Amino acid sequence: MTTTAEQPAAPTTPPHRAQDQTTLEPERLLHSGNAGMIIYRTGQLNYGYATEGRGFSVDLLRYLNSNQADVATTFCYEEVFGVRDRLHWLIHMRSPNEYQKLLHMVDHDEEFQGISVVDRLPEKGHGNWERIFADGSMRERILVPQHGLSHAHDEADEPGEADNFVPSARHQTAQPFDIQLNSANAGAIILRTAHVKYEFREEGRLFAFDWQEHVNRELAGTATVLLYEETFGHQDRIYSLIHLRDLSDYQRLAELDRSAETQRLVYDKQRVHASKGGGTWDRVFVQDSIHDTLLLPQPPSKES
Repeated sequence: MTTTAEQPAAPTTPPHRAQDQTTLEPERLLHSGNAGMIIYRTGQLNYGYATEGRGFSVDLLRYLNSNQADVATTFCYEEVFGVRDRLHWLIHMRSPNEYQKLLHMVDHDEEFQGISVVDRLPEKGHGNWERIFADGSMRERILVPQHGLSHAHDEADEPGEADNFVPSARHQTAQPFDIQLNSANAGAIILRTAHVKYEFREEGRLFAFDWQEHVNRELAGTATVLLYEETFGHQDRIYSLIHLRDLSDYQRLAELDRSAETQRLVYDKQRVHASKGGGTWDRVFVQDSIHDTLLLPQPPSKES
């Protein structure tokens, strides 16, 4: 008589979503799907103050999102399997003009200033964020949806979307809006950066778009990939935001990416015209410039 070992039950606890960091209704949130631009900020917590730093981020996000509704929505994510205690924030806005409203709050809002100056280290020498974060580690980049590569949607835009700096990224894919994943409702995000060679800037973007739509078509409901471009920063650095329903869905993405069908339809396709020497996707990117960073939404505070 043989026995079969019982398999462990699948986890039943749903993943954290960034939208759980705020009490605002989902329809009032700006996110990677409907925003006109994103301020992408990173900061490195000093190891000894990591707990206090996460508390600072939770307090700041709660206040920002409640008091800047319809202007900006900010979410925080933890870097996983990368640099320990590095935080990533995505600040979603309609256009650069909205940034002025954020600056006004920073300069004149007493409650906001209180969050920034309250003593968070009473037993560790006193201080706030200026001691919590490693000097020189706070960095910002401006990301805008890649435009000119889009699908027509019968669904109406949200109120205010006409004011976007560029058309929102959710128009890039044929996925229906109601099943798209984004920075608010995804359980995990893979942030992929890549440098396109200057001579192949169009070819590189078309490859990224083709790969993205192949994934969006085959993994609809499980993954949504949206393409962004860095602005006011590195020329021709592009960002693919790969939104997953859950971290466990990465396995499906990896299997699709390694499949013979993806190789034939995406990777083996000639990307460079014969007049430029011909070639596939590997010719259009700067060598070693494609990097993936796994981000998980920061768990909401118990008070949220």
